[in-house]
Amino acid sequence: MEERQIQEFVHRISNDEALRKELISDPEQVIAREDFSPSVARILMKLVPHLSLGALGALPMSWWFS
Repeated sequence: MEERQIQEFVHRISNDEALRKELISDPEQVIAREDFSPSVARILMKLVPHLSLGALGALPMSWWFS
C-alpha cells in the first residue's frame, strides 16, 4: 500500500509541473496536504531533491522497479 502511494505520487510529480514547483517551494505543505502516513512522508521528504528535477519526466520509469 505504501509503495503504491509513493509510486503514484512520484508519477503525479513527474507529470504535473505546477505540483512539482509547489513541492520545490513548500514540500512540507504539499506532503501534509496529501495526508500520507508518517513513514511515507519521511520517504518522500528524502526524495524531494530528486523529485524537483525538471527532467524527471524524461527518466525511464524502469529505475523504480530495479
